[in-house]
Amino acid sequence: MGVKWTTKKNKFPEMERAVAELNGKRVNVGVSGEQAWLAGIHEYGCKIKVTDKMRAYLHSQGLHLKADTEYITIPERAFLRNGFDTSKDSVMKDAEQVLPSVLDGSLSTDEFLKMVGIILSSDIKDYAQQLDSPPLHPFTVKQKGSTNPLVDTGDMIESITYEVE
Repeated sequence: MGVKWTTKKNKFPEMERAVAELNGKRVNVGVSGEQAWLAGIHEYGCKIKVTDKMRAYLHSQGLHLKADTEYITIPERAFLRNGFDTSKDSVMKDAEQVLPSVLDGSLSTDEFLKMVGIILSSDIKDYAQQLDSPPLHPFTVKQKGSTNPLVDTGDMIESITYEVE
């Protein structure tokens, strides 16, 4: 007894092409433009040396530093790294559900990677907006009128974007 078969449509070449297009590509999420410097300060924290001029200005604003205070410390609020860590599993799950559409040719690899970038950058924005630790110094809360450490004008969080490489 013999078996004879024919293929009506061979999708393997399209699948191989899609896999080859995805190979080596990546989606980078971060803060772009003028807000990148501010994001870096919040992401990693920093120490600012107190000058006499700064001490006098802060005093005039109602913040009286101790005489031995040499630095003002802005604590680390790693919203990019921790936002990624919090979101990566759900983003991967979403990507895995859509990947068959890329392999069968109904979704382009570029659109797939853009989708991943949009979801991940949106999740990181949400994480940053909800971040409340470490808390702001009471003087800062009084100055800005809010306890949310990363939200002031909203410009920095809105500049969180993605890039496909």
